[in-house]
Amino acid sequence: MILFALFNLLFLSLVAGDNESPSQHRRFLGHSDATGGEKKGFSPIELTLISAAAAIVLFLLALIGVFFYLKKMKRSYRVDTAPSPPRSGNERLVIFKQLGVPLTFDNVVQGTGNFTARNCIGSGGFGSTYRAEISPGTTVAVKRLTVEMCQGVPQFNAEIRSLRQIKHPNLITLIGYYASPSEMFLVYNYLPGGSLEDFIRSKRNQVTGVQAVSKIALDIAVALAFLHDDCRPCVLHRDVKPSNILLDNDLNAYLSDFGLSRLLEGFESHVTTGVAGTFGYVAPEYALTCRASPKSDVYSYGVMLLELISDKRALDPSFSSQENGYTIVSWAVMLRREGRTEEVFAPGMWESGPEMMLRELLQLGLICTAETAPGRPTMKQVTMKQVNNGASVVLLVNDNHNRHCKRSLALATYDDSQEKNLSEGKLVQAM
Repeated sequence: MILFALFNLLFLSLVAGDNESPSQHRRFLGHSDATGGEKKGFSPIELTLISAAAAIVLFLLALIGVFFYLKKMKRSYRVDTAPSPPRSGNERLVIFKQLGVPLTFDNVVQGTGNFTARNCIGSGGFGSTYRAEISPGTTVAVKRLTVEMCQGVPQFNAEIRSLRQIKHPNLITLIGYYASPSEMFLVYNYLPGGSLEDFIRSKRNQVTGVQAVSKIALDIAVALAFLHDDCRPCVLHRDVKPSNILLDNDLNAYLSDFGLSRLLEGFESHVTTGVAGTFGYVAPEYALTCRASPKSDVYSYGVMLLELISDKRALDPSFSSQENGYTIVSWAVMLRREGRTEEVFAPGMWESGPEMMLRELLQLGLICTAETAPGRPTMKQVTMKQVNNGASVVLLVNDNHNRHCKRSLALATYDDSQEKNLSEGKLVQAM
């Protein structure tokens, strides 16, 4: 306002010459008058006003510069330091599995570095996951949920206590949780092998054998088959993708984030597609109707399998150069249709073979991603198909780890006609 007033006064002083003679206007412009008078510039008042206005402009520009600099520094600081969890005075964790060391609200939060970005090991629609070192040799994974996305604490407690009953060798173990109106997080066992997403990214520089790929694919198929068919009620994952699959040092695969969509029931605006899932992995019918089914998980599994054998992402940047912009599904279909099947696989994988197993994995990925739900197999069928293709050899690598998996396989039904349909790429109706 002060700057505006100064400019206003300056303007009025300059235009005051409306009642002055032309000679006075010429003197203002620095010209001598008609009588040969001396040149005359700005008056002292005018010079004072101009100087004051210029000084204020420079001052305001400096303030603006300082403002944006501090704003940038604040944003940079936030990346490394998340807000401290609000305290209610009764921070008590609910523990389901003892680790041999005390597990408290304080040492979990401190173990994550107060949820700093450097300890973040993954992010998704349900929240971010952090590595937390509780004590030397004891590390856990902490899934911090966005409170606004969750149901109330009583409903949250009820759902969590239901989820803790779901146990399987290929499901990540829930150790405990904390829930309050202002903070909610889950504590899982930590796996040093990282996520499948990290594995796919790292193996781009080396050839990974089909046995290792088949083992990972089978582990996840068994886990999903268990959730769909052995749990009552049926548990839908709704967000199967490489970042939600974790590995140990022996490449045993574990499915995480199962059942979390139930914690967010009634709040689904957190996902990019409007449903509980990630764009690129969501089945067409689920994206259109927002109604999930076991076949929705099958589609997501198929996308994951195509990523695993190709080292491509679901929406890989390399697809943008293709006509119409392919997804990994349409890209793989196009290559197989044109007789370029070997180009689907990661560099060196096709040459390492065996070719038959590679073709079967590709065929399975494409059938799982059939456009319509009835055209996809069930997860039990997917599991048995992989065993019949030779993945059963991999299953025996770690007998202790897979004892429950063998039980799940024994429960699966898979007749010869279904095997023939899958081998020929025909549509498979739900069992």
